[in-house]
This record gives sequence, C-alpha cells and structure tokens, in this order.
Amino acid sequence: MNIGRGATQQSSAPYNRRLVLDFIRQHGAASRKDIQEKVSLSPQTVANITNELESIGLIVSRRQKDLKTRGQPPIAFEINPDAGQSIGISLEPGRASGALVNLLGQIDARCEVQLQGCDRSQLLAGLLELVAKLRRQANARLWGIGVALPGPLGDTELSFVGPTALEGWKDLSILDQLQEATGLPLFHSVDSVAGALGETLYGVARHLDNFFYLHLSMGLGGSLIVARNTYRGADGNATEIGHVPVVPGGTPCYCGNQGCLERYLSLHSLAEALGLDDGQIRTSDLLDRLDDAADQPLQQWCQQASQRLRDAICMIENMLDPQTIVIGGSAPQKLVQRLVDLAQPWHRSVRGRPAPEWPRVIISQREEDCSLLGAAVLPIHELLSPRLEGLQKDDLGELQTAELLGHRPAAGGRRI
Repeated sequence: MNIGRGATQQSSAPYNRRLVLDFIRQHGAASRKDIQEKVSLSPQTVANITNELESIGLIVSRRQKDLKTRGQPPIAFEINPDAGQSIGISLEPGRASGALVNLLGQIDARCEVQLQGCDRSQLLAGLLELVAKLRRQANARLWGIGVALPGPLGDTELSFVGPTALEGWKDLSILDQLQEATGLPLFHSVDSVAGALGETLYGVARHLDNFFYLHLSMGLGGSLIVARNTYRGADGNATEIGHVPVVPGGTPCYCGNQGCLERYLSLHSLAEALGLDDGQIRTSDLLDRLDDAADQPLQQWCQQASQRLRDAICMIENMLDPQTIVIGGSAPQKLVQRLVDLAQPWHRSVRGRPAPEWPRVIISQREEDCSLLGAAVLPIHELLSPRLEGLQKDDLGELQTAELLGHRPAAGGRRI
C-alpha cells in the first residue's frame, strides 16, 4: 500500500494532519516513530500533530505492551472510538435504512422505515422518524448525517428514472428540509461511491490503493478508486456501469436503451424473474431457495446473471486495470457468492496473469450493511480528512463542529 509523503510547507499542515490520521486508522495503532518513517515527516512535526489530534479527542495514546525493549515502551496512537458518531442513511425505492456508526466503523444502532410513494411530506416524515430513533440512542457527539442514494444524480436523462432509482423525486431538495429540521450537517452521495468509501476506510479494501467497487443492490452501480480517492468524472456520475448495454437487442431498459447490464444483474431483475415485488426479494426465503436445485426460476436467473457478471468483470479489468474488484451492496453475501462461483472461470483479461497479488474479485464482508456503513462514512470522512486551519476550542474546551466540518452544506447537503 502506498503511503503518502508529508509536505514541509506550512500551508500543507492540514494535508499532513490527514496523512497522520489516515495512517493511524489504517494500522489500528501507530507510534510516532512508525509515522515518521512511513509518512516522511520530521519528529517535531509528528509530535505537534499527534499532540493536537489527541487534545481535541480524535486519537488516544496507549503504552505498547509485550515489546522487548529497555525502559518505558513507546506510546502508540489509536483512533478514539468515543470521539463521535454519525448517522448513515441508505435510500432505496420503498425504504430507508439507517445506522448509528462510530469512528471505527462499528454500528452501534440501526433501524428501518418504509417509504411509500413520492409525497414529499410523507417522505420527510419517514426520514425524520429514522433520524429521531437513532439520535435517541447516540451516546457521543453527532458529526452529521450521511445519505447514500441510487444514481445517477444531477440533471441527466437517467436521474430519478425507473424502479431502481428514486423514481419521481425530481430533485434532492427534501435533503435540505431534513438538514434544516435536524440541525445536523448533511452530506450525500451516490450509493456506489459511498460503498466504495466505506470499503476503503473500514472494509476489505482498506489496504488497497486502486480498485473498482461494484455495487449490487436493487440496481447496479460502480465506483473507481484511484490512489484511495474516487474518480468522479465530468459531472460526478462516472462508472455508471448498470446502464452499459451488453446484450444487443436485449431486454428494454427504463433508461431508453436495450440490454443494459442492470436488467440482468440486480435485485430488481431477480424480483422480476421470480414474479415478486421488489420488497419481497429481501426476505430470508430467498436464501433458503438458493439451495433448492428444483427452483428453476431462481436457478435460471443465477445462471444468466453470473454470465453477465463474468462479462462485466472482464470489461472492468480491460478498461481500468484495477488491483481488484470488490463486490458489495445490499445484495445478500450468499447470493453474491453463488454468482461468483457460477461465473468461474473468469474471462481472460489484462488482470488474468498467474498468481496476482490480489484476487481478481473480492466479496465485501459487511453482508448487507455495506450501503449503511458507506453512508455513515460520509460525515466521518470529512472528520478523518479535515481542513483544520481554523480549528479551536471554545471556553468549555469543546471542539467547534462547524469549523471541523466546514460550513453547513446546502442544496441537498454537500455532495461527496
């Protein structure tokens, strides 16, 4: 894994703080000597940064144990799990799930509400109910709300179109209302970007610099991570892989094209194949049916979906050459594993060399929490990558939240 090098100019102080925080988070615990060697900062700079971060409660120091050294063992710094929590909301057609997450990516509480129709007042009431339930269970500072929602976003022909998107929403001004009603900073992102960020910070991709994240949920999305940052594209909708036509003259898609990948590889396409409503596809019966070889509709869908997955993996690898492809989203892990198994052997591609350093495909270990965690990561990511130029304490010694997170986002929250 590539660790960034620290900069020496005074104006680069926020960058150096971010590097130190990121290094500590990735390693779980790190001494000042470890940080100096890997981040290439002077001992005095590292001491100043760790002292500052500890004083505002973002990290804690502990004596390392069981080290065969003379004298006092060195001090190791860790992210402080009690420094705060954030609320993550994953929006999908018909439902919103939420979680209260701490700085270590641990879910402290969760809940879910059903969202019916497109009536703005009812949608806002459901989201406020979700936030209120989680807020009552918070036991630390709340840094904000992160919302992950299906893309693409913005003024495009594909935005808010079709049953796998938030059809009929037209815009995200309801997020402005949610932010105003709760008084919390709010950030939003396409669900695939949020999921990729969650995997980068807390998941199977935390030691990867470059990977592609395939988000398999009601729809199908993707996100390319380059040097641990998301490639956004011209309008923030890069790698919208679900609407790439892959079957000439295939199944009509609600985007206006035919044979789009999402029409064969998504939970919505599975629900269609089984004659179910989208909400019914989330029951535990589905996982039981996976083991029933006589269940022809389900087994046939798995066969065709696995072939589309096989094609998608080859396309991603040949176009983008990532270290690996991580598959996450709200699809059950057991279902994803079945598709991966059936897709073997993978097509030949530029990544198909013998014994690669990383497997060509890695399945997220977050089960169905990937979207939730990714949403909650949005405010925490602002915390872990802070602009600390104006950081200060008030008379009570409390951190000024607005200064750490920046100005309160507007227009549907700050888009990440």
